[in-house]
Amino acid sequence: MNLFFKHNKGYIFIYLMSLILTIMYCNVMGFIKVGEIIYIFMFNTFILVCFLVFKYYQNRRLYKLLKNGITSLNGAFVELGSSELGENISNILKQQHNLYDAEIRKSNKIHNEHLTFINQWVHQMKTPLSVIQLQLKEYEGEEVALSIEEEVNKLNKGLNMAMYYARIDSFKKDFLVEKVDLKSLVLDIVNEEKRIFIKNKIIPRLEIDKDIRVYSDKKWLKFILDQLIINGIKYSKDKGKELIIKSCEYEKKIKLSVIDSGIGIPSKDIKKVFDAFFTGENGRRFGESTGMGLYIVKEVCKNLGHEVEIKSNINEGTKVTIIFACFPSQ
Repeated sequence: MNLFFKHNKGYIFIYLMSLILTIMYCNVMGFIKVGEIIYIFMFNTFILVCFLVFKYYQNRRLYKLLKNGITSLNGAFVELGSSELGENISNILKQQHNLYDAEIRKSNKIHNEHLTFINQWVHQMKTPLSVIQLQLKEYEGEEVALSIEEEVNKLNKGLNMAMYYARIDSFKKDFLVEKVDLKSLVLDIVNEEKRIFIKNKIIPRLEIDKDIRVYSDKKWLKFILDQLIINGIKYSKDKGKELIIKSCEYEKKIKLSVIDSGIGIPSKDIKKVFDAFFTGENGRRFGESTGMGLYIVKEVCKNLGHEVEIKSNINEGTKVTIIFACFPSQ
């Protein structure tokens, strides 16, 4: 209502000025008595009120929209009254909505084409890498072959990360929740990464109950844990340290923690480690961080309904914990 009066204050001002000037003129000229002045005032006021009521009724939806704003995408298609102003504004909103819709469709098309390209490119790159790995078996045990295989593994992990990142947006089409044997999955990852453990002289220590099962997508969960384990190895400060992977049940939830005794994360970086492309002080020191690993971990956990938390102290180590819901059937 306040907006209505602000919009029509010009009419009210002109009415009052014309009424005052008319009464003053008639009074000076002696054409009018007090009773007639009151009658003229009331009659003209009645006409003004009727006019304002009509205007408000015509534009009430417009004033409501201006007051509350558009709260949904369908707000652009609301009819804004029968007045010419309301109809014109309604048409403009529809045109703007259609323009935005066209831009969004165009953007989504470009985005989908980009994701398709990334997926195809990743698969194309994996083929020559597989050929290289097969050829390296002929030179198994030789120092050069081991060095090349290590670099090939890095390339594979980088390609996998690119592929997983590209699939986050279409996550709902690419996951299957099932009961996963946590210890068996972690053992598989440790065995796959045994050369990295050996090279960095890091000893894996598993403290996982063999009967623990969690509900998750096995493929995505393997990516999460592999990322956390590789990070734990990469940022371990001293050789000969242990990387602890332990589970516990707490308040009807299962927690799986990856604990290293590495360099730790500076307090100024700890809140940003899950941000996309954030490398932080450690990333700049080691020079191999993309800043995407923990971001993808967080996004995947969110989509799977898991929680992820991180604690760290400088020169003491880092503890990253994945928290799973514990179902009664477990």
